[in-house]
Amino acid sequence: MRSGLIAAVAAAATLTLVAAPAEAAPSTWYVSADATTSAGTRSQPFATLYQAQEASRAGDTIVVVSSARPLDDGIRLKPRQTLQGDGNGSSLLTNTTDHLAGDAVRLADGTTVRGLRIVDPRRGGIYGEDVTGVRVTGNDVSGQNASCADGFLIPQFNAPTSLPGIGIPIAGGLQNGWAGIAVDATTRQGLTALIDRNVVHDAECGDGIDARFSGAATGTVRIEHNDVHSLRQGPRFKSVLAIGLQSRDEAHLTAVIDHNTQANLGNDDDLNLAVEGADSEGVFLNAVGPGRLDATVSHNTYTNEKGIGGFSANGLEMVSMGQGARMNAVIRDSRFSGSPGDVIEHGALGTDAVMTMTLERVTAERSTGIGNTYVLPFNNGDCVLAGSLGARNTVRLYVRDSALRNCSNNGLSLGSNVVNGSGPTTELTAEISDTTITGNRGGNLGVRNFTRLDRLSLKVERSNLQRSTSLGSGIADFSAEDLGATGQATIDLGGGELGSEGNNCMVGGLLAAQVVRYRVAAQHNWWGRAGGPGLLRTNVLLGGLATQSPLTEAPRHCR
Repeated sequence: MRSGLIAAVAAAATLTLVAAPAEAAPSTWYVSADATTSAGTRSQPFATLYQAQEASRAGDTIVVVSSARPLDDGIRLKPRQTLQGDGNGSSLLTNTTDHLAGDAVRLADGTTVRGLRIVDPRRGGIYGEDVTGVRVTGNDVSGQNASCADGFLIPQFNAPTSLPGIGIPIAGGLQNGWAGIAVDATTRQGLTALIDRNVVHDAECGDGIDARFSGAATGTVRIEHNDVHSLRQGPRFKSVLAIGLQSRDEAHLTAVIDHNTQANLGNDDDLNLAVEGADSEGVFLNAVGPGRLDATVSHNTYTNEKGIGGFSANGLEMVSMGQGARMNAVIRDSRFSGSPGDVIEHGALGTDAVMTMTLERVTAERSTGIGNTYVLPFNNGDCVLAGSLGARNTVRLYVRDSALRNCSNNGLSLGSNVVNGSGPTTELTAEISDTTITGNRGGNLGVRNFTRLDRLSLKVERSNLQRSTSLGSGIADFSAEDLGATGQATIDLGGGELGSEGNNCMVGGLLAAQVVRYRVAAQHNWWGRAGGPGLLRTNVLLGGLATQSPLTEAPRHCR
């Protein structure tokens, strides 16, 4: 009995020491449009993407061999796979079929796509839905969305007019084409994606890089070192986005947008009226309530040297819709120049939103629009426009160490005109410091309320507000006009309740300052002369403008 027991124990111990079969090591497969073989090796590559897709396993690498002809029909990657070019610059892919809805590459969890040239796909170049841990790097995508399929949709809203409470319905919203590179999320929690060092360009019907979150999705998308240029709107679309981000339903999207460039977006064919006047955007940030969107935009360069696109073409636009959106954007060390519309827009179109934009070391300049239309309070060519167009919104703007200059209308416009929902705007706050706002065709800095506004707070210090030409919607370097009803207003350009030290300059324009039905503290400022503003240099109607203790000489930042 004892010897039998010992033998059984020994046998059991031996069984526990038997190793499980090792997983097969990842393989590398090759595929070439010029191949006539089907081994998938470097010397005998597959001839089709489908062969590579079927032979490969999760974690494998697929190499696209350079060729003068693109591989067609698209490929669906498996988790953790890498799809890459061979480093010779001509690893061409496309998808001219309906397979994968016309996408050239479909992502899976943990996949990497790099070093490819994707040309003229029927829909997207590279696309992933509810995937995480993906990296799309160093690719060249052009001619995307050849079929002009619907992509990013900006929901319908009422656009404001310059008449109190009167809006223009934008029925059906603004439809965009499918993007060259896109990620969508509807259910995934904690999703991550990196889209870096790609070039997306020369498409007739497609956005550049889009990320759309909806449902209960959450995650972070990093968009870095990409170049997006020469995208046209397409004949049946209403908008084209170089970089477009959207969060809706209960989703929360966090975005890091760093070292990207956007250029020459829109249509430049004056003879083709069907597509003339594109609503093009360099960076577009959109939260549809109660969705949440947090974005950091840094080292961004937007240029439109050709002046193409319609009056609603913007360098950067941050806009909320629906009810209860939450948005926060920080824009740093960036330059936006040459848009036909407002260069930067920050607007709450829906209701019950809380929106904050911070500009630090940002240049917004040289809009090319026609200037003041007297009909619309937006897209007249302001350098920066911020405001609430819906009930119960809170809109906050912070501008530091920036330059807003030489635009075709105003330098910085702040406003409230409720045309969406009922009730007042809750709050409009702006703080401007160490900033140059000069040389604009309209006024340099102005605030205007058209309807009901609960709280207005404006603080300005150490800023150069001089030399507006005052030929646009503003007739003064600085203006504050209450054309509706403001519950509580605090406007401090120096010596007021918000603690502004003053040291602002208001010299030039038809007027230095105009105030209508507001009270403004504007002490310790330079008015172009030691004794304060000269005769007929200010205009005050049913309000007040305190200019005591003026500076006796211009501060250094105003010389």
